[in-house]
Amino acid sequence: MVKKTKTATFITIFVVVIFVVGLRYLHLINFIEKPVIAIVDWSLKPINNVKSFFIKKEKSFTIDDLNNIEDSKKENEVLKTQVQLFSEENEELKKQLNFFVNKNFQHIGAKVLSRTVNPLGTTIVIDKGSKENIMMDNPVVVNDGILIGKIIKVEENRSVVRLINDNSSAIGATVLNIDRSIGLVEGGYGLGVRMNYIPQNEIVTPGDTVITSGLTEGLPKGLVIGKIELVDKQPHEPFQQAVITPATDLTYINFVSIIIGS
Repeated sequence: MVKKTKTATFITIFVVVIFVVGLRYLHLINFIEKPVIAIVDWSLKPINNVKSFFIKKEKSFTIDDLNNIEDSKKENEVLKTQVQLFSEENEELKKQLNFFVNKNFQHIGAKVLSRTVNPLGTTIVIDKGSKENIMMDNPVVVNDGILIGKIIKVEENRSVVRLINDNSSAIGATVLNIDRSIGLVEGGYGLGVRMNYIPQNEIVTPGDTVITSGLTEGLPKGLVIGKIELVDKQPHEPFQQAVITPATDLTYINFVSIIIGS
């Protein structure tokens, strides 16, 4: 039975081969090939169309498209940064407003235009001047009444503020300790702030808050300057000194308020 099957298969293959060879010899193979190829092409046409669509899409996605995506990402980051800055500035302005709501001070807000740090001084320039009734020695504050300096030069539309860490800055101050120690807060070429002339027999401790004493012309009492960081108390000296950490970072100031009256 198996032998007969193999014989039949062999005969079938032999006949097909002879048939194909005969058609090609008689040049009739094209008569069959063309319709078959046409049918196959027609059946594959939808697949080829889909393939062509994706090939065109891939080719149309150029370097410019990649650059546009990268530019969009950068613009998005810039917008996020701007929103963050606006949020921080809004929070800062709210704190300043809350301070003045609880105090009997007349004030005006200003934007910082520039900053100067050099051996000759540490100052900022603000966008308000005599046109807005700004005067010499007006105190300048941020947040909840934190003193950062005072006006030393006034023009019509801008003013110069000497910061408390300027080497020419000298402010009468009080330590909020048991003795209510008084002294003079002075700057050190933009590098730091010290409180000098504190009576030797009074107890000053790191962490104590330092405020304005009201003894300096133009500066009301109670404006926050900073906190005691380190006490330098030498035997046989009439006074002790203290290093002060300012209550705000004097490097990054964008908006301020000027106290113009009480």
